[in-house]
Amino acid sequence: MQLIRVIEEFRKEDECLVKEYIVNISAEKILETLDDLVLYDDDYHDEIYDSYFLSEDQLKRISPFLTEEINADFNTYIYQLSCYEDNK
Repeated sequence: MQLIRVIEEFRKEDECLVKEYIVNISAEKILETLDDLVLYDDDYHDEIYDSYFLSEDQLKRISPFLTEEINADFNTYIYQLSCYEDNK
């Protein structure tokens, strides 16, 4: 079992998931890159499992770790860092 981290792009008008962008980054590197990310009490510093909404600045800082380019539009979409277990 492997953890997969993604940036989820949700449409603001109906909160529908439009696209997921895979992020190749460890939990430690996320915390280093997003030094202003405040973890929820039930999350861990060595593994980030919960979902976190990202600001425009945070998304820019984490974008170099995406497997494909993202053309962010914060007027239309909301962006969230999420984690899933890949059971493949």
